[in-house]
Amino acid sequence: MSCCCKALSCLAGLMGKSTFEFFLLSCLIICTVSLNITDETPSVEVEFNPYSPKILCHLLPEEFVICDEPQFSTNESHTGDNFTCSAVSAKQYQYSEVQQTSVFCKVVDSSIECSGNRTFVKEEVPCVRYTGYCFITVLLQSVFLGCLGVDRFYLGYPGSGVGKLITLGGVGLWWFIDIILLLIGVLVPEDKSDWCVYY
Repeated sequence: MSCCCKALSCLAGLMGKSTFEFFLLSCLIICTVSLNITDETPSVEVEFNPYSPKILCHLLPEEFVICDEPQFSTNESHTGDNFTCSAVSAKQYQYSEVQQTSVFCKVVDSSIECSGNRTFVKEEVPCVRYTGYCFITVLLQSVFLGCLGVDRFYLGYPGSGVGKLITLGGVGLWWFIDIILLLIGVLVPEDKSDWCVYY
């Protein structure tokens, strides 16, 4: 800062006081006029340039966007629409069988640069809901603690869990049947959510 002041004072000494003041005043006027011109210019939305390093916001990878969870209808007869999944009554094991919906997404942070609208609709999102039930955990509970009904309590069936506990797994028969029902996909969480794939 002191270096700039010394340079300005040397320039003032060389140019003369009145010339230097005129020079500073003209610089100030030019800066003010240029700022006013840029402020009055209407903002024009720039079209996407395919040669630009910025990509469209809706094409960002999943780790750079936050999307809403798919909404599920509580009505069994509801068939679903663009933003609501129908109530799931049976498990779908193939991707082609899974219903799809649309959700709203937004870019995670303002420091991520992209072209286009930062809030957008993402289509073809699978109607899958995870609530924390892991298949391996339930299977291990069913094998080792199934006689006590721990697996039924964990899945949200307290009534049948009490029955299984009182009869000690139906004297082993109910315990064995529940293991088979788990393996073939009939015994699922009470809220009809999907099994978590990450452990």
